[in-house]
Amino acid sequence: MTVMSRDNWAFGAQVITAVGILVIAILSFVNQANSEFRNEIRTELAAIRSEVRDINTRLARVEGYLRVSDTE
Repeated sequence: MTVMSRDNWAFGAQVITAVGILVIAILSFVNQANSEFRNEIRTELAAIRSEVRDINTRLARVEGYLRVSDTE
């Protein structure tokens, strides 16, 4: 086996550093995309909850109306 020269060690260190920076950049991008996706989902769920509350309120009014008109 041959001993690696100093140039090879330096090149290897540069490659490892470049790969590390690339991995960190990818993880940061994925995390940012996930955060945006989570915020979008939260907004949509809030809108759905609001609509469900509105529907429940209307349904309660109709049920109350039907009870009142049924007893008359």
